[in-house]
Amino acid sequence: MVEAPAGVVAGWLSSGSEIAYWATTEGEDPRAVPLDSRFHQHLTTAQRAWTGGSVLRVIPLAEPWQVLHFWNADGTFAGWYVNLESEKRRDRLGLVAVDWHLDVLISADFEAEWKDEDEAAAAVKTEYLRDEDLDHARRTGEAIMADPRSFIDALGRWDVTHSPAVSEPALTLPVGWDVL
Repeated sequence: MVEAPAGVVAGWLSSGSEIAYWATTEGEDPRAVPLDSRFHQHLTTAQRAWTGGSVLRVIPLAEPWQVLHFWNADGTFAGWYVNLESEKRRDRLGLVAVDWHLDVLISADFEAEWKDEDEAAAAVKTEYLRDEDLDHARRTGEAIMADPRSFIDALGRWDVTHSPAVSEPALTLPVGWDVL
């Protein structure tokens, strides 16, 4: 269990955990589909196993982002992944947000770089991403990248020196997770 302040949802994700993740209607990872056709099909959600090291997700509900703290499989801290997305809302199944497909990577030594610029450019030409949302994502990312250390410090004091979740068991999705 991870304690979080009001307005923030946080939790551990151990390697091998079951997750509900975006997918093609056949249940495949959309990233296996070439960019020029990836967003020209119906995309949904499917069950998948999390691979790689453990992750601490910190999701401020009123912010246009969430931050994933990544650890390598050996338990050493790898850095932060800032997923740029809409503000969150709750529904009966959990949190709902719209992914803007443009992200920021921040290394453990606070070097920041864009991630998935090509994916965002492909998505904005379709129903999956509006121009104004990509513009908002870019402005948000630029502000974060201007001072990544201050951005991470403002998240609060999450311990990134070790990963207690390395030894945590893999999680399973609850029965009925996919029933709307």
